[in-house]
Amino acid sequence: MSLLRVENLEVTLQTSVGPARAVRDVSFQLERGQSLGIVGESGCGKSMTALALMGLLPEGATTAGRVMLGEDDLLTMPENELCGVRGNRLAMIFQEPMTSLNPLHTIGAQVMEPLLLHRGLHKSEARDEAYRLLDQVGIPNAKSRLDNYPHQLSGGQRQRVMIALALSCDPDILIADEPTTALDVTIQSQILDLIEQLVSRLGMSLILISHDLGVISESVDRVMVMYGGTVVESGPTQSLFHALAHPYTRGLFASMPRLGGKRERLTTIPGTVPDLADLPTGCTFAGRCPLVTEACRAAPPPRLPVADGHEAACIHLDLATAARPSELFS
Repeated sequence: MSLLRVENLEVTLQTSVGPARAVRDVSFQLERGQSLGIVGESGCGKSMTALALMGLLPEGATTAGRVMLGEDDLLTMPENELCGVRGNRLAMIFQEPMTSLNPLHTIGAQVMEPLLLHRGLHKSEARDEAYRLLDQVGIPNAKSRLDNYPHQLSGGQRQRVMIALALSCDPDILIADEPTTALDVTIQSQILDLIEQLVSRLGMSLILISHDLGVISESVDRVMVMYGGTVVESGPTQSLFHALAHPYTRGLFASMPRLGGKRERLTTIPGTVPDLADLPTGCTFAGRCPLVTEACRAAPPPRLPVADGHEAACIHLDLATAARPSELFS
């Protein structure tokens, strides 16, 4: 049995212009020790999928489908039981640590809280364990940092504190939602390396959310590409990056800057992401796709096989894969 099974997940948000289908028909499995990358533009549903797994959706949001953590469906689990899962079996590193950490409490108090609540440690034991965790994630002079407040730490150090918090109860699954967004390039690399090392050493499963294909290509076993709230392509990392199939995935890849070689203008995907409260009837990418036909606008495309375990939701896969990624949008 898979550690995590997400089946036909739907998330609908209530907005001023009506219901917005933020996540639609998302399904995937995660085995113990496996890593999954979720990639796509801002607003594609990556973070909303993660928040649905954690039971942290905005007020008024509704869900459908199933999120099975072992034998437990997290979508139907009462809040008091879900509180025992969050941070304990399922933990999350959020995008911006400065807004995720409480500015009124010391770093030590915040790392100690899940140790007191979930693991039942005494205060002195929890403080010793908090010191060990901060030291494990590379906080210099960790013992003295226990009494610091978030504003007294650098951005990289705050993100390390968030990792320590996420690891405090030895979760089965770690979700890292854009964990390097606010950091400079050097610190980004250090944080990603740290997450990879800790996940491998502790035997956790990882869901890494990013808009950066380069980060995803080097960090995970499988990749899921999202657009307009749904999955447009998924597969093993090596297969997907060697055989980019969906026009959107190929457009993302072509827009990545590359070091060296001839200087030339970056490829861009024309148009804008569709409004989630007014999605098209057919393919969500139809309004921006150079291969669009009437059939694309008429109905959602089926997910078609590209290779073993690799599929893409496009009826024009032959045309999409025949051209170089940069040629599609030139």
